[in-house]
Amino acid sequence: MTPCLAARRILVIQFRQIGDVLLSTPLLRALRQHYPQSYLAFCAEPSPARVLKHNPFLDEVLVYPRPATWQQAYRFMRRLRAYRFDLVLDLMGNPRSALLALSSGARQRIGFAGLPRALCYTVRVDRQRAVQEYTVYKRLRLLAPLGITATDLSLCLPFTAQDAEAVKGFLDGQGITPDDLLICLDPTSRVPTRQWPGEQVSRLADLLSERLGARVLLLWGPGEQDYVATLAARARSRPLLIPPWDLSTLAALLARADLFVGCNSAPLHIAVSQGTPTLAIHGATRPGNWSPPAPQHRAIAAGLPCQPCGKVYCGAPLHVACLRTLSAEQVFAAVQACAPWVPKLRRVAEPG
Repeated sequence: MTPCLAARRILVIQFRQIGDVLLSTPLLRALRQHYPQSYLAFCAEPSPARVLKHNPFLDEVLVYPRPATWQQAYRFMRRLRAYRFDLVLDLMGNPRSALLALSSGARQRIGFAGLPRALCYTVRVDRQRAVQEYTVYKRLRLLAPLGITATDLSLCLPFTAQDAEAVKGFLDGQGITPDDLLICLDPTSRVPTRQWPGEQVSRLADLLSERLGARVLLLWGPGEQDYVATLAARARSRPLLIPPWDLSTLAALLARADLFVGCNSAPLHIAVSQGTPTLAIHGATRPGNWSPPAPQHRAIAAGLPCQPCGKVYCGAPLHVACLRTLSAEQVFAAVQACAPWVPKLRRVAEPG
């Protein structure tokens, strides 16, 4: 397959979560650079599709309904076929996405190897590598059959001047100045084996405030506000909750923050997209798969023999011991170790 000859109309498919779609943006950049005149579309589900609202590489975002009845799925397949795509890249690689790739009618369909869904692809790429691999590299390997070698791993989530102004207005209203050490703390995850216990979150917020003088903001998403408000109420320092912002405004906030600390969830990747140093708290997940290979993006885990297990749930007898045994004091020490990449932390560490 030769670049620029067989790719006048290109479709990329990635379902599931916000982070999954955001981690696909380096692939979109590489495709746009190599096919500057091609029509480039992306298929995602409603919530994660918001990541692509201001994406500069795309011509269109096709939103696949979730949940979808069989009638809706059939109508979407017919709609997809009408686009006459000649190249499809399936980043998801599950039965639904593979069937969509096949139903598109594209002559070239690239996806990860693995029967039986791999039968839907004309070109198959090995899914696994023997070594630990940042997930962006895995996605970029789908470009190899096109002769494309991509080295830019940066994630893309643009925000507008209005987003930046909304953040400035909120911070000004809370008396948070550019000189303050601003740390955004994300305590939530939809996956139980990724969510650090709430009492440790409250304790960490106090340590950050009392020992570092940091202004701490707690992040939350749909359905999480009450839980996060409870964590804030438990803390002596009374950390602030952010307003109910959309993803681009959250990106503007994280661009303004000095450090992100939190679970392996969407805000972690949004912080990475803004070049903000990060400290990711890992339970069941493998740190090297989810943090970019750069020193300003760090991770902490309890280091139990069962880690990483990759499980969604962890019942008796462990009951997510990998996160329960990770203390606020341990995470606070890891925050202090971020000082080389956070100038305001160096000021605290080296007074006078």
